[in-house]
Amino acid sequence: MLDPDVATTGAEPAYCPACQLRHTRRPDWLCPRCGMPVEPGVGPPRVARSPAEEPGFPAGARIAGAVLVVSGAALATAWARAPAAAQRGSVVAAAAVVVALGLGALLGGAFARWAAAFAAIAGAAVLAEDLVRVRLPGLLRDPVPPAARAVLRGLTNPLYPAKIAFTYAFVAGILLLVAGRPRRVRIAAGVLLALPLVVLQAFRAWKG
Repeated sequence: MLDPDVATTGAEPAYCPACQLRHTRRPDWLCPRCGMPVEPGVGPPRVARSPAEEPGFPAGARIAGAVLVVSGAALATAWARAPAAAQRGSVVAAAAVVVALGLGALLGGAFARWAAAFAAIAGAAVLAEDLVRVRLPGLLRDPVPPAARAVLRGLTNPLYPAKIAFTYAFVAGILLLVAGRPRRVRIAAGVLLALPLVVLQAFRAWKG
């Protein structure tokens, strides 16, 4: 025996204005999907979305990619032109990874987009952890091998307070750009947050 709630009435077509579901009318005249009242008939014709209306790769992620490319290239150039330093090779290699992630996001790669976000968060966490150990060396036992810790100190010790603030602002700006589908206000905020560090690195690369 059929359930009266789902039994059809002469196979009469119905259309739900609330959720646009086309179905066979139920005796209670309610939509089986959303429960709202339905209308008889098949409803308005479906309108195919044009390719221009299809959601594509977020513009904010592409802008973040461009910011990463410029920032990484400036950082690599500055360190490559600097006098020989123990950590120069590590910094140039890290900058090359940043440029690669930026190019991937700029070209619409979803993996590069989220990898850039993860790298920004990881970099901020590493910087915070090392700064805490510099200020409070006896607080926790250091699990990082001495050689790796020396590399981290070589990267973080040249960061004066203003540049540390710029670094965290840069991370926040990148996250604003890559998360979700940002609109103009969030894109502008992300660019403004990331801009000081990019300008500083570009000036350092130009100055040599």
